[in-house]
Amino acid sequence: MQFDTSYWQSALDVTRTNWEGRREAVRRATGPHDRRSALRGSWHQGLRYLGAQYSAGRTLDEVGTVVADVASSYAEWTACMPEAGAATPSFAKSNEYLISVLRLVGLAMGTGRVESAQLVLSHAGGHEPEALISALAVMHCAPVLETGAAVPPTPRFARPLLRVLERPGAAADHVSTYLADWPLRMQATDWMGSLERVAPGDSYGQGFFGYWAFELAALNAEGERAAAAVRSPVVPVDLLDDRTRR
Repeated sequence: MQFDTSYWQSALDVTRTNWEGRREAVRRATGPHDRRSALRGSWHQGLRYLGAQYSAGRTLDEVGTVVADVASSYAEWTACMPEAGAATPSFAKSNEYLISVLRLVGLAMGTGRVESAQLVLSHAGGHEPEALISALAVMHCAPVLETGAAVPPTPRFARPLLRVLERPGAAADHVSTYLADWPLRMQATDWMGSLERVAPGDSYGQGFFGYWAFELAALNAEGERAAAAVRSPVVPVDLLDDRTRR
């Protein structure tokens, strides 16, 4: 479905305003609980703005600049948890939390912000062991805290991504498996929006944040090549192309 310029400008205006409002809330926060809540809102709203940016055709350099800021908010959010006396969501219990982190890592790698990807992975792996996060951290040279705790199984939806890293020779099969039910799997996430209910030329309301499998750009070279070769409308192909990265 094609959307005109006014739709995308509206999408950018709304998501950027929401994101900047959350960033301002971080600056105003006076206590650890308020700061934790504001930081969570900042990186969540930042992901939505990133989805709108990419979908509206902004350059990867523009997207990458925002990625760096959102990654910093995520790192601050995880770091402030002990002071606020709160625990971060569990990867084992929240598919949406895992996919959000993976999307942020993919956007960072796809726009050439390797340090931002490392920052997210080190903080994500530092609070809870998770096999896919740990494997990506090792691959992207990010430090991960060794807790000695048992590593819970990777959620079912993300296991094909882990298999891509473990068995790169079969990356094409695993990526195809992952993408086969991607739209269905992602329907439960709050960022999916309502693309099917928005008509061309409509103003941006509850609408579309970014119907893209950004997480594919976090994979190894074999996984990225396999993803780029799959005929799927949700694959962000230019994020998988090394020539487009700084």
